[in-house]
Amino acid sequence: NSCAGEQQTNISTYDANTEYKDLLSDKTFIAFVESREHPLKWHDSIPRGRLLESLRPKRFELTAQPGEYFVFQLGIWAPNTGLDDVSLMFTDFTTTTGHTIPAQKITSFNQEGKDRRGIPFRKKTSIRSGRLQPLWIGMDLDSARKGNYDGSITISSGGNKQDVNLRLKVKGENVANRGFDEGKRLSRLCWLNSDAGIDNEVSKGYLPVKVDDNRISILGRSFTIGADGLPLSIVSYFDSSNQTIKSTGEAIVKNPFRIIIEKENGALVNLVPDELKFTEINDSRASWEVKCESEDLDLEVNGEMEYDGFVDYHLRLLPKKQVRVKDIRLEIPVVDKKARYMMGLGHEGGNRVPEWKWKWDISRNQDMLWLGDVTGGLRVKWKAENYIRPLINVYYDFRPLNLPVSWGNGGKGGVDISGRNEQVIIKAYSGSRVIYPGEILNYDFELLITPFRTIDRNNKFRERYYHGGGANTSAKVDSAKKAGANILNIHHNEDIYPFINYPYLDETHHDLRTLVSKAHEEGLRVKFYYTTRELTKNLPEFWAFYSLNGEIIFPGPGNSSRTVINPEGPNEWLIYNLREGYIPAWYNLITEGRFKGETDLSVITTPDSRLNNFYVAGLEWMVKNIEIDGVYIDDSALDRYTLQRARKVIDQNRPEGRMDLHSWNHFNEWAGYANCLNLYMDLLPYFDLVWIGEGRDYDRSPDHWLIEVSGIPFGLPGQMLEGGGNPWRGMVYGITNRAGWVGNTPVEIWKFWDKYDISDKMLSGYWEDNCPVRSSNNNVKASVFIGSEESIITVANWTDVDQSSSLSVNWESIGIDPSATEIFIPEVKNFQPAARSVSLTDLKIPAKKGFMIVVREKSAEK
Repeated sequence: NSCAGEQQTNISTYDANTEYKDLLSDKTFIAFVESREHPLKWHDSIPRGRLLESLRPKRFELTAQPGEYFVFQLGIWAPNTGLDDVSLMFTDFTTTTGHTIPAQKITSFNQEGKDRRGIPFRKKTSIRSGRLQPLWIGMDLDSARKGNYDGSITISSGGNKQDVNLRLKVKGENVANRGFDEGKRLSRLCWLNSDAGIDNEVSKGYLPVKVDDNRISILGRSFTIGADGLPLSIVSYFDSSNQTIKSTGEAIVKNPFRIIIEKENGALVNLVPDELKFTEINDSRASWEVKCESEDLDLEVNGEMEYDGFVDYHLRLLPKKQVRVKDIRLEIPVVDKKARYMMGLGHEGGNRVPEWKWKWDISRNQDMLWLGDVTGGLRVKWKAENYIRPLINVYYDFRPLNLPVSWGNGGKGGVDISGRNEQVIIKAYSGSRVIYPGEILNYDFELLITPFRTIDRNNKFRERYYHGGGANTSAKVDSAKKAGANILNIHHNEDIYPFINYPYLDETHHDLRTLVSKAHEEGLRVKFYYTTRELTKNLPEFWAFYSLNGEIIFPGPGNSSRTVINPEGPNEWLIYNLREGYIPAWYNLITEGRFKGETDLSVITTPDSRLNNFYVAGLEWMVKNIEIDGVYIDDSALDRYTLQRARKVIDQNRPEGRMDLHSWNHFNEWAGYANCLNLYMDLLPYFDLVWIGEGRDYDRSPDHWLIEVSGIPFGLPGQMLEGGGNPWRGMVYGITNRAGWVGNTPVEIWKFWDKYDISDKMLSGYWEDNCPVRSSNNNVKASVFIGSEESIITVANWTDVDQSSSLSVNWESIGIDPSATEIFIPEVKNFQPAARSVSLTDLKIPAKKGFMIVVREKSAEK
């Protein structure tokens, strides 16, 4: 390239303006080409050589290889005045022999792309006066032959234009896999526009949507639409703590949802529905619409239900004249039996309180409520046209919820929950207001019908996780195998996975492939930590992502940021290099491997951006090239649609692949007093396991365990985390923890599970009305795993003092003759000593502990 010796010597834009004042006086902007190897990092400096090239126009030259997805930069400097809505136009690039790279194969990532749903969009590019803006350009050379291709880029802004002439020399060997195997090429920027996993197929384990008249059926649930387009009834067919699906269902909702518009004088607006029409029906979803009319206003109802139990409602209120209203509210009547438990709107998961009142307050990350029983429930989320996904965890204050214009109504809105006539009424009200003709109010809401699927007992009891154990991964396969685990989770901050959320680093992905191969030879599956809440500054695409001006890297306060993790401000590297438009996040010193001594610094990402596309494409690359068996997702900015895509990518390439979710306890002031399972409930249909334990108090009451720890109400196995949890209480729900995280505490329990075939037994929990085992002491809870000839009773003490309890057993229900029964406690190391001839009527349960008791007919002895 021209000026090779001096083009990378940067000059500040201030000095450049002074030194080249005469040449710049008539320039609205300066444009130049820069290679991918030298990212334009700072807005206040410019490569001197590139500046000189642009001032003395000549053709820029770059070199690429055939077959690759080639990227480069276009730098635009606005030396004297700001630029509004900069546009680019590409010509075809052609050789003298007639070969062509069509303009349609060239894109500016800063200005256009596909969103996370695959929908094309365009972005406005504005450049403030004095700033340099890099625009990253992609050229698809998948069918380009060798040769010199000449073309141009026309930059326009406010009537000013400049042509940049470029020669692309395509030479050398053909690049495999479009260059995606080498991060240093930056070809993976193409992943920003990936549509991997986008289709109308039904995810593995679910059933296609079936529509019969106005009734929609999905796996284990049915949803009937009323004439006004709102839910008329919702039924769950799940049974036995979500281990089976029965033919007859139980209503979650048996009376219709109601939108009530009450005028200032107390009169109710009479909305008359037009014809209900289905606008789309396929295997994955059904969509419908209906218009409800009145003298004063119209209500347009648009609904959509998907195969996983997600229902999305968009309600548009269209006034025909000025109307003074006392209230506009949505009333949801939930059957009392299916409203036993509650989570959300400031209430931690557990038993529902008789009356609950809540007001909108965006200082708290609260806009959703789950009300339900174990085998059927409903999560409601209220939103409007101004909804944004907030930041989560300790970063909530940097982007809290927007107050919905409709539901929030300037703080007048709220939700009351109360019971009457064997129903629990969720009343979401918005208060008084005056609405005017031409105004549109969007009373939108989402529903999730729980549970999502039946619990896979083989998954729950036969899949054992090894997670943790230090930063040296070379020993982990042997450690996991020795512990009896068959799934190995690899975290970041390890010798061959040093940097957070970027497992496909050039320098280490071959080592990861070797690790995975070794694990597979030993019969283990391997999953990587891989999520999107933050990104390392060490990824090759970092500066390209930063150039997208907040789309990928969240545009926070920058150097003035203070967080719980960074209370004294960002690291020096971030202060010097980024300066603005970021929030510092997780950081750690690398202690093992070739990056030992380096610091991994990360920044918070923007939810719902094209990073989701990059994430799914990166996952697809890993399952194909490293052959990982899934991912471990820590607190995430991913939405349900992206998780759905990720699930499909895993299932299509690694049929035994797994995804599990870990979350910190968000119910605190830093995270806006949110319930983590509410935050992530729309993702749960695509996970195999929940690990909800960080910051969790395992001395909480049993109902809290059931709702926020066990996973059972949502059709998922759960695991404990903090301090290893409480294994005695955990076994009441059939859950334990992970080997390697806190020693190997579950190993002996796993041996017990195998010896007594727990995966073949059906759990009946204390929370079930017909549980065949009952404790006489309310501080002691007992569940039973029922087998054909042998059952296991699990019992735990929920206090910090020893307790006595008598257990009554319905022997007929568990299929055992009590006259020929053997009852004993097997020895389980670090859990319980052995005891023969145990009396269930006189149990002494130690403080905070419990037992696993085997009951069987003597003839069934092993």
